[in-house]
Amino acid sequence: MPYLPFCLQELQIRLSDEIGKLRNFITSRCSGDRSPQNNERSSCELEVLLRVKENELQYLKKEVQCLREELQMMQKDKRFASGKYQDVYAELNHIKVRSEREIEQLKEHLRLAMAALQEKESLCNSISN
Repeated sequence: MPYLPFCLQELQIRLSDEIGKLRNFITSRCSGDRSPQNNERSSCELEVLLRVKENELQYLKKEVQCLREELQMMQKDKRFASGKYQDVYAELNHIKVRSEREIEQLKEHLRLAMAALQEKESLCNSISN
């Protein structure tokens, strides 16, 4: 999930940039002249700026919603993968137990075969003597 923190970090950087731009704008407005013509232009500029900021806000809200949906999908995928992992783990444990039981049976067969072979060799040795 490294994508999610990166997007949030990017949004934070964009927000900081916007705050800086607004501060610069306000600072320049406060230090500018106060003629009526300038105030009318500034009013129009502020309205345009407000619409731009509202559009940016709507875009960011949509982006946040997309990130939430993506996070929900990732959490759903995580739950699914976790369930699959548990199923596979249980199956592998079952196979392990069964294999260990078969190994023990094979060891017992081998022990019996070795005992029979030794018995046969001792019988052959006693007959040839």
